[in-house]
Amino acid sequence: MKNLVYYLNRPGGEFEAVEEALPEPGPGEIRVRTLRTSICQSDVIIYRSGLPRIKKWPAIVLHEMSGVVDAIGAGVTKFAEGDLIALGCDIPCGDRTCIYCGDEGTGDWTSCPNTQATGHEFPGFARRYAVLPQWFVELGPIMKFPAGFNPDHACQLEPLACSLEGLTRVNNCIENRVVVLIGAGSQGAYALQSVQRMGARKVILVNRGEERLQRVLRDFGDSRVVGIRWDDAVIENVRRECLPFNEPHFVMVNAPVQAAYELATKLMGHGTVMDGHAGVKNAGGKPPILHQVDLNNDIHYKLQCYQATHGSSMHGIRLAHQFLSQGGLPLLDRMTNDTERFPATKLREAVERAADADSLKVIVHWD
Repeated sequence: MKNLVYYLNRPGGEFEAVEEALPEPGPGEIRVRTLRTSICQSDVIIYRSGLPRIKKWPAIVLHEMSGVVDAIGAGVTKFAEGDLIALGCDIPCGDRTCIYCGDEGTGDWTSCPNTQATGHEFPGFARRYAVLPQWFVELGPIMKFPAGFNPDHACQLEPLACSLEGLTRVNNCIENRVVVLIGAGSQGAYALQSVQRMGARKVILVNRGEERLQRVLRDFGDSRVVGIRWDDAVIENVRRECLPFNEPHFVMVNAPVQAAYELATKLMGHGTVMDGHAGVKNAGGKPPILHQVDLNNDIHYKLQCYQATHGSSMHGIRLAHQFLSQGGLPLLDRMTNDTERFPATKLREAVERAADADSLKVIVHWD
């Protein structure tokens, strides 16, 4: 029996299928058979341009996955063969003594200077089987789902967790509040469904493209949700929709472009929390985006809060697992239509579809 691995030979290149020996799990390890990989905009960037964090090509990419535990090594008690699992992308550095990632660590591994991510430093899941090392099994973001749970939903654990990290970092900033979401891509759609569940008073969804905006409003909107085109009048139109409040209570940047950050800062008002959720990166790294803040009149007297979430810790992973397991996002299937499902033999086409202006969540089926 062989393992099928798809290596991306270079940024902008091709996925090359290679048959390799099927790895056996050692003590404390588990072997996972991939069922689904979903694709996000980070995968699109990696495919098109690469990232500085990926040091070696060819590379095994893709990080949003669900799978079944196929075999377990000696001493493993947390998992059993047949368990349906999904993983977070951000993972411990592997140093068991690390103050962030180790056995006695805080679990804030995105703050670790040696942080890893699947599909980046750690090989991703463009492969049928993967063996997870002991430190990953014991410390990493692996969540088990009930028998019979939909693997299409489980593979969305990681992107949902990232969104929930941003929505819950500051307490009491969503329920009964006016929320502005900049960007109607997949992260905007996850955030919209989440803040509806969390009891937002009103949600204002801002997007440049009309087609994707209308898809998200049609499939996920309710009486609390309004859509606004991102044009020259966007600031005036957002503030009008905030009435009787003068400004939004929470603004989330879900578009990975500098203009989205600039728009968010212009919407800040009394008590506004801004979450810089979608980082801006490219093959050359992370460009600086500068903004001047008055620490006295804005931060102190206006009670403004500027925060950011990058990836997900176990807090977001556990919360996303709870949302999914309890059916908290009943419209989740609308994230993926028939044009957004691909077999593993068509990875390049799947990534290209994820880059389209009307796409939300592309899912690759491995079974």
